[in-house]
Amino acid sequence: VTGAGKSYFIREVTGNSEVEVSDDLHSCTSKVQPYSFKYEGAKITLVDTPGFNDTNRSDTEVLQEIVDWTSEAYRKDQLLTGIIYLHPITHTRMEGSALKNLRMLQSLCGQEVLGNVFLTTTQWSNVNPAEAELRENRLLNQEFWGGLIEKGATLERFRGTRESGFELINKLMSKTPKPLDIQDQIVRQNMTLPETNAGKCVNEELIAQEKKFKGQLKSLEKQLREAIKAGDGEMNQILVAEQARALEKLENAAAEQKLLQGLHTAKMEEREAEKKERQGDIKKGDRRVIAVAIKDIAFGAHMTSVFTSYKARGRLIFDIHNREEFESDTFEITINHEPNMPPDIRVCADTSKRKETLKGMFDEGIGHINYIILDGVHYWCRHGTPIGVGGQEFLIFSKGQF
Repeated sequence: VTGAGKSYFIREVTGNSEVEVSDDLHSCTSKVQPYSFKYEGAKITLVDTPGFNDTNRSDTEVLQEIVDWTSEAYRKDQLLTGIIYLHPITHTRMEGSALKNLRMLQSLCGQEVLGNVFLTTTQWSNVNPAEAELRENRLLNQEFWGGLIEKGATLERFRGTRESGFELINKLMSKTPKPLDIQDQIVRQNMTLPETNAGKCVNEELIAQEKKFKGQLKSLEKQLREAIKAGDGEMNQILVAEQARALEKLENAAAEQKLLQGLHTAKMEEREAEKKERQGDIKKGDRRVIAVAIKDIAFGAHMTSVFTSYKARGRLIFDIHNREEFESDTFEITINHEPNMPPDIRVCADTSKRKETLKGMFDEGIGHINYIILDGVHYWCRHGTPIGVGGQEFLIFSKGQF
């Protein structure tokens, strides 16, 4: 949230005087910026982000900035251990913008990550202690923070000191890093921004704003006619100014909707171009293979006695010795299987066992029954895979028949 004290928190905890802190409600954080420091023998990285409700940037632009950074981090297997959501206790009530930010927080994180979220109040030194505690209790209402706390989020306080910040860091260090919903949706599911839960949250807010401002303009138009009829010149000027402000807000909401839709269109065009490129490569008879990271394979949360077809993310690789190619964008695929799998094979969805189980299966030479169909061409899993590249293990699928 803009003005909540994110940059101040980071400067105090890291001891980095170069972290710029604003002294008003105008954000001085224009991009996602990580700051690392040593604490208790560990390297801690705090990530400063632009806030929503920024006076200079739309929520869509802020969201895109956050998505770009978190997606790149996810591709590098860098997961967040926690999210510290800051809210000034100086705010006398929970405004509509704050409620919107809570919806955005939940859509970015998803249900599974809420246990790693700290809902943290700030600026306690600026409010009478009794009044501050009263406001904190109000935040626990179901319509505010209460619902998120029931789902696993934790209520915390930051008292403006480095020691207070370290208390939060200590609590987060015991948490298990988890991927955010937005990371999974953008990287693994290859969604466009408007298709994600966070993108839908922004779009729904823009639709509501459009309806609100159109209603305001209609009401102001009626009042303006009445003022003109009554010959009230002073009221006429006031209403004309309000009408101009409402029209500007309506135009801004429409422009942001157009920006959001443009991001979707650009991504769809990129997908189509990639598909045509793949088809062109296939027609040329190239020797590309499909690499599938084991971590990108989606299992159901159950045991199965047969290795059923499953969704995954693949990369087209021309040279398997070129590490950079394994960092290229992924696309959705389905890995199929032949029906002659030995009945004693068991596949477990448990993350701690999945990689070991898969590796054992392919090492035992039964990987040939798994294949991918891409643009009408069969790609079969090579014997001897997975292979290790950049700290990950990949299954390699080649064209041809066995």
